[in-house]
This record gives sequence, C-alpha cells and structure tokens, in this order.
Amino acid sequence: MLAALCQAPSASAQVNEARVAFQAGVQSYAEQRYAEALESFRTAYRIRPHPSVLVNIANCYVALNRPQDAISTFERFLNDPTVAPTPQQRTEIETALTEARRHLATINVLVFPPGAEVYLDGDLVGTAPLRRPLQTGPGPHVIEARQAGGGTVQHQARVEGGGTVTLTLDIVRNRSFIGSVAPEVQPPAPVAVVTPPPPVVAAVPAPVVVPATNVNVTPPVVRVEPARVPPTPPLLPVARRVTGPSVSVTPPRDDGSSRPVGIGPAFWTGLALTVAGAGTAIGFYVYSNSLEDDYYRIVAVFEGETDPSRQSYYRALGLSYADAVDQNRLISYIAGGVAGAAAVFTIGAAVYGAVARETPRRASLQVLPSLRGDGLTLSGTF
Repeated sequence: MLAALCQAPSASAQVNEARVAFQAGVQSYAEQRYAEALESFRTAYRIRPHPSVLVNIANCYVALNRPQDAISTFERFLNDPTVAPTPQQRTEIETALTEARRHLATINVLVFPPGAEVYLDGDLVGTAPLRRPLQTGPGPHVIEARQAGGGTVQHQARVEGGGTVTLTLDIVRNRSFIGSVAPEVQPPAPVAVVTPPPPVVAAVPAPVVVPATNVNVTPPVVRVEPARVPPTPPLLPVARRVTGPSVSVTPPRDDGSSRPVGIGPAFWTGLALTVAGAGTAIGFYVYSNSLEDDYYRIVAVFEGETDPSRQSYYRALGLSYADAVDQNRLISYIAGGVAGAAAVFTIGAAVYGAVARETPRRASLQVLPSLRGDGLTLSGTF
C-alpha cells in the first residue's frame, strides 16, 4: 500500500506533464509554429504514449511537408490494436493519407551492376535491383550505390512532390544521370535461312533413231597440206667488244662543297598527315557533341512517356546514342594523337632539311661501240 501511495503522485505528475506538453503543442499548431508543435506532441507521447497523440503528430508532419513521416504515423495509429476509431475518424484519416501520398516523390533507381547497396540520404534502403521505387518527400536528396569491390557512384537530385523521376547509377562506367538506359541491348534473334531444294528435272527419254535405208553417203574428202616451216632468220655478225674511250663530265658546281638537304617528301607527307588527322579529330568531336545533345533529348522524351513499350524503345535508343558518343570521341582522340605525332614528325623533317647537308656526286660518261658494229653505246652516272 505504501508503494502504491508513493507511485500514485509520480503517475499523476507524468499525466500533468504530458497534458502541459500536449496543450503547448495545440497552442503552437494554432499559431502555425508547426515545428514547435511537433516537438511538444512528441514529448507528450513519449511521457504518456496515448494513440490519439499520433494523429496530432501526423498532422504536424503534413504541415511541415514531410509526407512520408505523416503516412507512417497515420498507419501506425490505424494499426494500433487498442484504437477503435469511429467511421468518421477513419474516413478523415484515409483522406489525409491519400493527400499525403499524393505529395510523395517517387524515385525509380536503376543500378548497374546488380548486387550493389543503395543508400538514400545516407540510410541503406536495399540491394540492387530494388523491389520497389523509393518514395520520399520533396526536396534535394542524395542517392548512392556502393559495390562490394569498392566502386561507388553518388547523385544528388531535387524531386518535386507528386513527381516521378528515374535515376540511373552506372558503377561500371562511373556515371550517373537522370533517365533510364539499359547497359546492353539484346540483338535480335537470328532468322534461319531456308535453302529451297534443287528443282527436280524429269528425265527425258532419248529419241529413237531409225536407220534409213537406200541412202548413199559420200565420204568427205580431207586435204592435208604440208606444215609450213618458218624462215630461218639471218645470222648477225658477231662483233667483239671493244672498250671505247671514257669521258668524264664535270657538273657545274662540282667544287666538293656540301649543301643543305632542304624540304623533301618526308616533310610534305608529315604535313598532309597532320592536316588530315586534325580535320578528322575535329569532325568526329563535333559529331560526338551533336550525338550527346540528341541523347539528352531522348532522355527527356523517355521521362515524359508512360507507355512501357515506348519506354523500352527510348531506353534502347538512348543506349545506342550513348555508345555512339563514346565511340566517336574515341576516334577523335585517336585521330588527334595521330595528328600530334605527324606534327612532331613534320617539324623534325623541316629541322633536318634546314640543318643536314649533303655532298654532290661526280658525274661520268662512257662511249662504247655497239656489239653489231653499227653504232655507239652511251653509259654513265649522273
């Protein structure tokens, strides 16, 4: 009895404290100071957890534009076995739930590769692929995917209440973007080519030849002419080789001095490769930028589509454009490298032509009689 008497004032004090906190929450809510009202109601519920206080807490969440917390608090009140709301109360709460769900923002998160952990504002929400879209309140949110091997991709997105956004986190390519593009598009199934069988040709019976009677056949006369022997060409007289006099021709500038090599074919070849490589690099880079603009337009169209079949089509189309951007940029970088190497080679050829020097060769000429003895033969080096 003494213990009960000692506990009674303590319980009464708790009731009074909870009542004071509750009344403070009602006053703050009436003055539209919803954050203070929320703290007062939570304090009252912590001291005396009465289920009816949950409705006040949920109303504060609605006023603070926190629809997800409001939904969980309303559902917690309805699922409490000690609560028996009247039909009017249940209707009002269901209406409030519908309105709160209408203000939720939905984020469809696609993660490549599967198996990565997905975090929303630092809290673990599941492992890819997620079973259902993420639902959260409007405003900025940080979505992150972490792979067991250490790879991670983070994206900050601002979502609107009642809106739906699709976010792709690609750990393999270390990129994130708004939109849904599958990493690979399955090629169409090969169509079997049926070769028609060769046509069947009916055998045609050979005609029956009936030998003719009383017919005189004169054998043909074949003339055999003797073979023609080609005439023997006349033999040319053999003349012995006679060494003729040697004549040396002195070039105009044969003074033994050296001269610069000058610009040669190597310089012009390098210059042509430099111009061609630079033009190719610039052309492919500009084209890749154009494809990238088309890719973002496809992503924008995809986000506005609601038909799943058209979404799949734009998803595949967006992937093909993304791969085309990567391929054209790779070709641009390779062509730029070739142009740079050719430019270095061209400069080296120009420097070599200006610095290096060469010595002119001496020219010589020999006059020899022909083997037939009817002319002269000239041989020499220049």
